[in-house]
Amino acid sequence: MFEKHVIAIRIYYGLNSTPMADLRMNDGVVEHIQWNDIKARKNFEPMINGYTFVYDERPKRKWEEWL
Repeated sequence: MFEKHVIAIRIYYGLNSTPMADLRMNDGVVEHIQWNDIKARKNFEPMINGYTFVYDERPKRKWEEWL
């Protein structure tokens, strides 16, 4: 049986600075969701695991500023 998994997640800002995500599935399909929409994200949670790559392209502070 073929189980669907999320291989990689790309997080970025879309129109009006809305957090968006492209989820690359192991069957080649790319799903586009609004990242801050909990209901949309919840559908994919069982398919995300410790092997899923996360590319967060949103601007952020330097590491030293978090310390």
